[in-house]
Amino acid sequence: MRAIGALAAAGYLALPLPPLPIPVPSVLPSPSVPALVATPSVPAITAVPTQNPATAAPTQGAAGGGSNQAGNAANAGGGNSSPTDNPGRGIAIPFTAIYVSSPFDIAMLGALATLPLLFGIWMLLFGRTLGEARRARDAQVRLMLAADLGLRPRDLASMSTRALFGLREKSAFDELTGVMRRAAGISAAEREIVRARRHGLPLTVAFVDIDGLKEENDSHGHPAGDIMIRGLTQALKDGLRADDVVFRYGGDEFVCVLPETTARSARTRLSELQLEAAKSGVRFCVGVAQLERADDVVSLFARADRDLYDFKANRGEIVQLPTADSQRSVTA
Repeated sequence: MRAIGALAAAGYLALPLPPLPIPVPSVLPSPSVPALVATPSVPAITAVPTQNPATAAPTQGAAGGGSNQAGNAANAGGGNSSPTDNPGRGIAIPFTAIYVSSPFDIAMLGALATLPLLFGIWMLLFGRTLGEARRARDAQVRLMLAADLGLRPRDLASMSTRALFGLREKSAFDELTGVMRRAAGISAAEREIVRARRHGLPLTVAFVDIDGLKEENDSHGHPAGDIMIRGLTQALKDGLRADDVVFRYGGDEFVCVLPETTARSARTRLSELQLEAAKSGVRFCVGVAQLERADDVVSLFARADRDLYDFKANRGEIVQLPTADSQRSVTA
C-alpha cells in the first residue's frame, strides 16, 4: 500500500484507485473450457448436424458415383491390361479370353487348330472314294446296257447312261418278234419267282431253241430265218396262256416262264406245241426246270438251259417233218 501511495504521490496514478477489496466471483471458469471451445475439430463436428439431409444425399450419391466410376475405370483398365499384368494366369491369346500356362494347353490348342484341316482332308478323300465308286458302278451299268442292246463298247462313248436307259426302255420289246428282250424278260421272271414263293405255288421255266435256223439262213438267207423265228413266237403266243411270259433270250433261243405250272405239265403242253409248229415247218427243242427252294433266277435258268442241251445231245429231234410221200400214203 505504501508503494501505491508513493506512485500516487509521484503523479503516476491520476485516477482514483478502486477500493482495495476486489470482489472475487464464487465460481471461476475452468481452465479446460477455453481449450475445448478453441479446438479446431469442434466446428467440423458441430457443423455436420446442421446440414439438411435432403441436400446431403445428392452429395453423398455423387461421391459414391464418383467412387463407382473410379472403380469401373480401374476395372476397365484392368481388363485391357497386357498379359504381363496377370503373370500368374499365363500368356493370353489375342482377341480371346484364353490363357496358356502349360505345355498341355499348347498341345490342346495345336490339336484344335489342326482339327479343321484334318476334317477337310477326310472330306476330300471321302469325296474321291465316292466318286470312284460311282464311276465304277456307272461303267458296269453301261456295259450291261450295251450287252442288252447289242451295242459295241466304242458306241458307249457318245451316249450317256440316262440315254442308254431310255434306249433300253424303248427297245424293251423285240422288233422282229414282238416279245420282250432279255433284260425286260429277266425282270419279269424275277417278279414271278417272288410271287410263286410268296404264295407257295409251282413255277417252271422252259428254254426253247429253234432247230435248223443256221442252215435256213445259209440256204435261203436271213429273211427266211426271220420267218422261222416269227413262226415260233406266234406258235408260243397262241399255245400258251396270257399270264405266261415269253421273251427272246438270244438269237434263236427263247424263254417261257410258266407260273403255277409243274415241270411235267410244262413238258406236256410244249410237246403239243411242237406238233402244232411242225405243221408250219418250224421245229424246236425244249428244256424245262421247276423252281426249287434254293433256286434264284440264275440257277433256275442254268438248269433249264442244261436240260435243253441234254435233250439235244441224247434224244435228237423229237419232231419229224412229214414228207410228200408219207402224206400220199396216209391219204391212200
